[in-house]
Amino acid sequence: MTESVAQLGQGSNSSSLTPVEVSGLSGVVTIAANGDDSYALKSDGTLWAWGDNSYGQLGNTSAGHTSNVPVQVAITSVSSIGAGATS
Repeated sequence: MTESVAQLGQGSNSSSLTPVEVSGLSGVVTIAANGDDSYALKSDGTLWAWGDNSYGQLGNTSAGHTSNVPVQVAITSVSSIGAGATS
């Protein structure tokens, strides 16, 4: 297996050929992902993110550091999410 950019959210940077449960999330209503990071919207309106954070795309103060577990994004009352690639 090859290394990932922590986008599986299960606490390691390992890849998986089968689905894995994201660590510590419950009440998720929507998931969005692109090639390097993933996002989960919970029923309470909070947004959680994990994966690559090279440019601050996880919405926290740790730009430049990946997160292999979900971290809460510093906004609330979110109603919908989406993710896309950059060029």
